[in-house]
Amino acid sequence: MTAGARALGLACLLLAALGAPAAGGAESRVRQSTAFDSAALGRPMAYSVYLPPGYDGEDDEAEDAPGRRFPVIYLLHGLGGNERDWLLGAGVDAIADDLIARGAMPPAILVMPDGGVGWYVDSAAIGGPGDYETAIAADLIAHVDATYRTIAAREGRAIAGLSMGGYGAVRLAFFHPDLFAAAGSLSGAIFPDIPSDDDVSDLQQDLFRGAFGTPVDAGRFNAANVFGPIADLAAAGAAPPLLLTVGDDDRFRLDRGAHALFTALRDAGLPVELRITDGGHVWPLWAQQIQGVLVFLGGYLSPPRDDG
Repeated sequence: MTAGARALGLACLLLAALGAPAAGGAESRVRQSTAFDSAALGRPMAYSVYLPPGYDGEDDEAEDAPGRRFPVIYLLHGLGGNERDWLLGAGVDAIADDLIARGAMPPAILVMPDGGVGWYVDSAAIGGPGDYETAIAADLIAHVDATYRTIAAREGRAIAGLSMGGYGAVRLAFFHPDLFAAAGSLSGAIFPDIPSDDDVSDLQQDLFRGAFGTPVDAGRFNAANVFGPIADLAAAGAAPPLLLTVGDDDRFRLDRGAHALFTALRDAGLPVELRITDGGHVWPLWAQQIQGVLVFLGGYLSPPRDDG
């Protein structure tokens, strides 16, 4: 049996164990592939949502649960993924059930949007995939806060993602520090600034799918990159704490970008943690690492509270 097969088998066993609901506990609920009209995209934006145990007022110990408000964690998918990836690839609903039951994270709503291939930046003006930054930072958050019983404030929101979504989670948290209390990146597709158009790699030309111009405009990429806001965040003392995780066998060598960002943030005196673990750019690793990321994010979120 190969190491990859062993890892996949262990991940499946873990998810099977997590899937068993706690005896007598209220059950969570998942809505897959619902949608709302996004003004920024000019069309519906799909998302899936996990509602934690007790959200529907079924917890016998929470008499006021029908009026209770919950923190929200936004989970972004990678390139080529969609709003169901975290559910189908990692079983994140079962993982959250287990962490909440053990008190390792507060009961929280998980929102998983479809980010297309947009790299979570605005690109409609240059013929790119669309204005995904505005679609999430403005449209989606407003919709979620109006539709679900959320804690509609910075202390009630966190964000994380994998690969393309890891990049997106960091940049959304850094460019909108007023929106998110903490952030996490799993195998984030984080690259240093590109010196010139001639230095754009073939890999980057292939990955970016028009989000930074076709061909890639190095200046546009650098303006949107996660390293740009660091000085301003340090001066304002407003950086959301960040957890970076990545596998040591990542086929895209994304450990390099994670380490470069970690070093830059540490040098600026900003809160960051880096965990490089055994594994590749694969779902078994992310199914393991999301547990620590959810615990990390939960530590910075307001616990559920009664409305009013």
